[in-house]
Amino acid sequence: MKYTFQDSTELPVQRDFVKDLQDFIKLCKETLPIEKASYLLNEKKKKSTVLVESEIKALDEFETGVSKAIQELNKNIEGMDISSVKDESIASIASISSRKKTELGKELDDNVKTTDFELDQLSTKMLSLLDSFFKESIYNSVDTYLLQQEDGSISGKQVSFAENMEYWFGLNFNETSLKVDHLYKNFSLPIWVSGGLLHREDRVKSLDLSNHRVVSIEYNENEHLEALLKDDNSEHIFRIVADGNTFMIFHNDHDITVDEELVQSMVKEDVLLLIKKMKQYFLVGVQSSALSKVLIDGKDAISENRVFDCLKIIAVKYGDLINECLVRGYNKEEITIKIEHPDETRTEKYVSKAEIFRQLSDTGSAGLELADLMNVTEK
Repeated sequence: MKYTFQDSTELPVQRDFVKDLQDFIKLCKETLPIEKASYLLNEKKKKSTVLVESEIKALDEFETGVSKAIQELNKNIEGMDISSVKDESIASIASISSRKKTELGKELDDNVKTTDFELDQLSTKMLSLLDSFFKESIYNSVDTYLLQQEDGSISGKQVSFAENMEYWFGLNFNETSLKVDHLYKNFSLPIWVSGGLLHREDRVKSLDLSNHRVVSIEYNENEHLEALLKDDNSEHIFRIVADGNTFMIFHNDHDITVDEELVQSMVKEDVLLLIKKMKQYFLVGVQSSALSKVLIDGKDAISENRVFDCLKIIAVKYGDLINECLVRGYNKEEITIKIEHPDETRTEKYVSKAEIFRQLSDTGSAGLELADLMNVTEK
């Protein structure tokens, strides 16, 4: 598929922008009520906590006041020892006060547990709703992919950034272990070894890395990659650091890419192909992924009730593309794109500004703010 503006200029992102717009509106209509419900629950929890704390404080003050009053009464009684009555009275007041504070604390704990359970359910639902949209429909994000292999299993995650928003996906891989041989057959690198029967001398040896474990890979879309390879007894550890078509390789602590004799024995094309296979593994080796966290300004957007701020970031990005669609389109009230299919047939797809505004305005003031950011507000 090829996607263009109505004047046949290619879209800067090769996506069905009209569909993404419709999906975004649907996402807003689904998530904004959940965020509101979550906000109300958090406020309820805060108010309950403040109320109980104030009641406990009042009990403490009452207990202190009564105890002082009893002490003063005891001073005014002469010719009679009532210390035991005084002590029992103060102890009784303290006991009653303690019991009441325990009841209040238990009631608060029960309420907090119930509220936290409801918040967890809303959080799970929110992540589920955001998942599919966040996978592909946030334009111009910067993505970093990480793989770790330890204790006989592989784990990974994708960390993406868009403005001051950050979101994580947990990655599940097809394989439970990963060796160099799985990525590239018969891969080897030159190293120095010492040997000789009569006289020890250093010589260059081609070391087969086929059985080396891929301990870690970190790769971002700026073409920077770092990988760690180890053999079973960690005798030969290799670290690869690559940027585009340039790379450094460390054997243990020795940089073999600045050693002229080792470089002469190195097949650069093989190294670049292995690096390429490592990058591709995040496309072909991932079985499934799931959104696990959304952060804004470094804080959890869901628990902090700031998903709306995330939606605003997306709305601004979409608003920029809406503006360009309107500039390059013939009808200034419609967002129109052209789609060129594999069989070379062409179709047009559009949605009106009024329809976007109508649907967003149904969600209330938050939707109206999003509509304004997307330049679809009725003038």
